[in-house]
Amino acid sequence: MPSATATSFLDWADAGLVAAARGAGPDLGAALALARELGPVSVELGRRSWMVLRVLGSLGAGDLTVARVVEPHLDALAILAQAAGGDEPAVSAPPGSTWGVYAAHAPGAHLRATPSGQGWTLDGTKPWCSLAGEVSHAVITAHVDEHRRRAFAVDLAHPGVERSDAPWVSRGLAAVRSTGLRLTAVPATPVGPPGWYLSRPGFAWGGVGVAAVWFGAAAALAQTVLD
Repeated sequence: MPSATATSFLDWADAGLVAAARGAGPDLGAALALARELGPVSVELGRRSWMVLRVLGSLGAGDLTVARVVEPHLDALAILAQAAGGDEPAVSAPPGSTWGVYAAHAPGAHLRATPSGQGWTLDGTKPWCSLAGEVSHAVITAHVDEHRRRAFAVDLAHPGVERSDAPWVSRGLAAVRSTGLRLTAVPATPVGPPGWYLSRPGFAWGGVGVAAVWFGAAAALAQTVLD
């Protein structure tokens, strides 16, 4: 952390990414394009984590809307990569796809995963799905029985996916809308075994990634005050 006589709070940041985020924000289309461009960074989470955290912090310093779009995309790709070493077949992100991660649960909102033929289907509701109207795919957690949940990869373009007409809007990030989803017989591909999503080492790194975004924003604000 800079001292009282410091001239910069952003010495750690990647100036190119800060500029890219400022150039893209707050346009969601440009932010999603940047997310796709940065996709390869996701596989380094947990291996060269400082590099990933620097990327996310730099984006947060440039534009919080852009960072908030890119972060879950990278998190989802990292989840798919972490699951690839397990017993289940690896799940690959389709070229050009953009991703969210929807793992929140709430009273009165229940999402059930049911074996169906050679795969699984999802039925029920999922709350607080940020950018569900913008991204093409998502990692979604669902109950496989009364006590256990499992992560699944889902194509949000499936006709069984219905978005709520009443999205919840964050006043601080007005462009990043969260909405509920209703899923009816939506095909889903398992990502790791039951319980894996929360127990995997990468779960903690995902949380640290979110913190890196806010750290970058705080550093940029501090720089503005210092200037």
